[in-house]
Amino acid sequence: MKRAGLAASLLLALSSAGYAHGGTAPIQQLPQGWTPLPASAAAPEAGLTLSGQFQHQGNADTAVLVQNGQGGAYGLAVVPGTPADGAASIVKTFKDIHANPPRLSLIHPGSYQPVCHSGESCAPLSIANESIGLCFGEASCEIIYFADGAYHEMHVTD
Repeated sequence: MKRAGLAASLLLALSSAGYAHGGTAPIQQLPQGWTPLPASAAAPEAGLTLSGQFQHQGNADTAVLVQNGQGGAYGLAVVPGTPADGAASIVKTFKDIHANPPRLSLIHPGSYQPVCHSGESCAPLSIANESIGLCFGEASCEIIYFADGAYHEMHVTD
């Protein structure tokens, strides 16, 4: 899939209420100091949480945008659908979100083209499970996917 096509697909997914939804993740399961990001004019509630089968088929995990009140940091937490899949974890952190508020979208399994900063061509990456689309306004988008026992990032626009 071409980069421009993927960016358009991610942005379309962000505007679709069927994928990302509002609500709160199980707060007691988040790592200490982290709380769900509250809805605001800069970051409306839609797109702050997302359910998907990120780690294993048949288990609905929850991705949630979070903030750390002590450090002023923001992040993406994933709460596994079953205790056997481990504890909730922060899979990505970032700083200022006011200029380009983050949004989540569901990415379906498939082959995706990463952004190549070296000027060379990069091979498409095949993603086996549902994944998390994370976009910062119109500035950049990436896919957070689970493979080989860990979460990984792939930038698809910059």
